[in-house]
Amino acid sequence: MTFEVHYRLLDGDVVIESDRGSVTVPVSNGSLAAFYTSFCDAAAELGVRPPGTSLICEIPDAPRKFEDDQVERTWDGDAARLMWTALDLAAGGLETWQAPFQGHRPRVGVMWGGFDLSATRYRAHRATPEADRPAFMQNAARDEYVSVGFTFGDAESPNAGMYAYIWPRPDGLEGRSWGVYGAAWNPDAGLALLPWTALREMADPHQAIVAFGDAVYDAAVETAGWPADLIGPRCNGWRMSTTPPAADRGGRDH
Repeated sequence: MTFEVHYRLLDGDVVIESDRGSVTVPVSNGSLAAFYTSFCDAAAELGVRPPGTSLICEIPDAPRKFEDDQVERTWDGDAARLMWTALDLAAGGLETWQAPFQGHRPRVGVMWGGFDLSATRYRAHRATPEADRPAFMQNAARDEYVSVGFTFGDAESPNAGMYAYIWPRPDGLEGRSWGVYGAAWNPDAGLALLPWTALREMADPHQAIVAFGDAVYDAAVETAGWPADLIGPRCNGWRMSTTPPAADRGGRDH
């Protein structure tokens, strides 16, 4: 059996689709435990077994399992729409930034825990993970990469905005320009940051995200020896093709 789960922030529901049909679970006021039960019951109608574990991961001070979270919560559709607007803007800018990179680059993705977006560029150079990190973080740090993303912030860093870093962190990042006004290096966090408050005031925030990402990659080239020739020309957000026009090839496209 195959199935997909669609979390629809703008519609306030979750849709589970399988080869047997579909079922919708509304998002409403109540506890996380009650929603988890409703989700599993709806999935069972389609023959989908419940998850093998209900452990809550990467959220500080959270209950151990979904069914343990009995706190009553309020669904705020307006807040969800604001979150969607921010994610949509950030994702569009990150996809445009990623487009001309000719190395390994997974799709722009949502990171569990903080609901961050991340766009990552890899190169085949081994790195040494930090030994005190969880296993999944060590696995992610076995190769060198450049990461640019968007975060809503957390209790320690409450400001939303774009962030970026180079792994392993090279020397020489302090005092650099990061492409757009308002972007700066934060030595305590080890991140280049572009606050949402600055981004939203820009005439073209989409292009500002691209410029911020380009500046981060330039820093990787200049301080960590990343290859400059992995970046192809950008044309309307996509990598420009080098295929000659049909007329130049002496024939027609069919």
